[in-house]
Amino acid sequence: MEIDLDKQQKAQENTRKLLVKEEDERSERRFFKLVLELENGNNDVLLNDELMENLPDLVSTYAKSGDRNRVKTLFEKLDGCTSSENVSLRERAVMALSLCMEGLNLEEHPDLIEQVTQILIRWLRVETVFLSVCNIVCSQLKNNGVLLLEEGRWEECNYLLESFCQIQSGTHDISNAIKSVVGRAQDGMATDYILEELTIVCLRGRGERRQNAEKILVLLGRKAAIFLLDTLLSCQEKEDRFRLVGLIPATGYVAVDVLKMYLLKDLPWYGFRNIILMITAMNDRSLIPLIMPCLTHQDIRIQQQVIDCITEVIQDTPEEFLLEALPLVDDRLKSSLVGSLGQYGGADVLEAFLDLLSQRDSFTGIARDELLKSLVIQVRLSDSIRAVNLVKQLIEERSRGSKSQTDPVLLAATQSLMILEPRFAPEEASQKTDESTLPIVEEVSFDKDPVALRAAQEDVEGIESEVKVLVDMGQINEAGLLLYEKCIEAAKEKRFEVAEMLKDRILDVNPNALAEVIQAGEIIQEESLTNFSSSHIKVWQDLFDTLTTDEFDSLYNTLKTDDYGAGSVVVEQGTDSPCLYFVNSGQAKLTCFRGDEEIFLKKIGPGEIIGTDPFFDSSLWTVSLTVLGKVNISKLERQKFLDLLKEYPSLESRLSNFCLQSENVKELLEMSGEDRREYPRFPVSVIVKHTLLDESGVPNTRSFNGEIVDISCGGLSFYIKISSRENSRLLLGRGIQTNIKINENNFAECRGEIVAVRPSKLAEGEFSVHVRFDEPIASTIVNDIVAL
Repeated sequence: MEIDLDKQQKAQENTRKLLVKEEDERSERRFFKLVLELENGNNDVLLNDELMENLPDLVSTYAKSGDRNRVKTLFEKLDGCTSSENVSLRERAVMALSLCMEGLNLEEHPDLIEQVTQILIRWLRVETVFLSVCNIVCSQLKNNGVLLLEEGRWEECNYLLESFCQIQSGTHDISNAIKSVVGRAQDGMATDYILEELTIVCLRGRGERRQNAEKILVLLGRKAAIFLLDTLLSCQEKEDRFRLVGLIPATGYVAVDVLKMYLLKDLPWYGFRNIILMITAMNDRSLIPLIMPCLTHQDIRIQQQVIDCITEVIQDTPEEFLLEALPLVDDRLKSSLVGSLGQYGGADVLEAFLDLLSQRDSFTGIARDELLKSLVIQVRLSDSIRAVNLVKQLIEERSRGSKSQTDPVLLAATQSLMILEPRFAPEEASQKTDESTLPIVEEVSFDKDPVALRAAQEDVEGIESEVKVLVDMGQINEAGLLLYEKCIEAAKEKRFEVAEMLKDRILDVNPNALAEVIQAGEIIQEESLTNFSSSHIKVWQDLFDTLTTDEFDSLYNTLKTDDYGAGSVVVEQGTDSPCLYFVNSGQAKLTCFRGDEEIFLKKIGPGEIIGTDPFFDSSLWTVSLTVLGKVNISKLERQKFLDLLKEYPSLESRLSNFCLQSENVKELLEMSGEDRREYPRFPVSVIVKHTLLDESGVPNTRSFNGEIVDISCGGLSFYIKISSRENSRLLLGRGIQTNIKINENNFAECRGEIVAVRPSKLAEGEFSVHVRFDEPIASTIVNDIVAL
């Protein structure tokens, strides 16, 4: 019989298809039976490869068809298996969840992705064995986290990042290998573009969005800390710097390793300053050793920042670190440091003071006297004969000077010797000093400024009422102690008037409190020392922040600092004094005069600069600066500043910009209604002849042309070309005669004094010259000139 091969082939094909279909159906029935068993609690079915292979497709199908509850039920069953004691079963459950999450779309099924994520995170938190699936799971979590961050869904990402941080910092027995993998996943989420966007929102955003950005940056850990620190080092805005300085430490101890790394780099001075500020913000004593090497930094601002960090972080017992700092810091900071250490006392501290006093020949000139005075006051508490000998040596050295009777160091040393010598028996002490040869030691006093005195009396009256209550109750010791404590408190707050009054009252209340009176006097004297270096740096931080280390040192050392008593006139209106005055402490007043009437403009306090116009624009002083109480002021002379500019030309623009932001004398004059222009000014444009006058008022033989731009009955201004700003100062205060032709037959001859020379903003090398007439001219003449 002939066989139809085609039919035979088709029959065989159909049979194969039927067998495959039957096998698929059997396989599907087996699979669904496995799924049913899993749902019914038979966890061992996870060891079946057929279930593992087909479960992701089933979950995907259920999710797309809307049967999401069954998917969630399956995930809950798998969740239970992730905590099984059987390691193989745990791994298969995690693998199943990982495969299922891979088949789900984050946009379409965010709830299911979130459920799986939470299950896997819970597993990672407690897993003690590093399983092969750990790498895959962490990679998936990282990828989903990046998507959430890219889409700005920051709140949804919080849980994942918080969990990563908790796993890495967890104290229970988590595998270090798991911590390492989780750390890599966390770093992987901190991409540069995500960090950049988060930082921008952190610095420029508002409200909840900014808070979320800050939280994510903190949770992103090490890479975020590095990115933020790099941003900080190039940051120009002060407000942004403060926010970053506060944010980086919040990243936790991952920031410590980053800060350690950056401390080893060659950073600009402000880079080290910012790192020290961040360590201060972390408020951890154990981190202080990290910044101790910065005490030898060439920039005094860095040294001061380390000292501030020590005293702020270690408020109870900072002596250990301060003693280590004492021989290392710049001499300009030692006096302040000696005062701080003196509050703690102790043999080690006193010995360190004596060591330092023995090295006095090495002290630099700018800080020498202040440091010596501070040391000889502090060693009064010493029980060592060495203190007596060192103080005697110092007295002998200082007595050789021509001004020994007024030498504050010698006076302080003499008083110290009088306190120290009686402690030692004659056979132990060196030969007694002949007190008749020593200078007279005056008591510490304060300026009798009536305003300050009245305020001090009011403060004391309030304390006296408390003292009276204790005295009436018979508690004499307690009353004396209260006066002593209030006296010390006032001295440390620099309220020396109050401190002196309270010190004088201690013995009146308690005759047995002589020791307290002596100690109070020493503390008042110590606190009254001018703590120039430390306080100056803090008061002028905004200015000094704009300078490099070399610029800062040069400008700092050029300033001349003096104390002014109450009523002292620092500078008078009408003076030709091209100086800038920096108010470091105390208060002064700005006034101007209209005829004999003095007009108050403003009270000036620490951190304010006066003299911008005379210093930069070649003008006479339009105001007077008078001291209220006691004031410490630094002065910058124009010529010394010009010498600095030869090496640091950028100083002028930086100082000028700072002064323009700080001083507002012109605005004050306008607000007071007193700009000293008694007559209205009128704009004109006429080129005329000007002639300078000699000291006798005789005109020079040569004249020059200058275009008048405005005129009044009291003065005029004109433009001329001058080769340099410094040459323009040669005109200041000179007499000048201006001849203005009104018509063919009439000339107006105006004589006056040049009171200001200012550079024009319109043309390079052009200056406006401002003249005040000796005698006012008639308004009819002004009208004729305006009509030209």
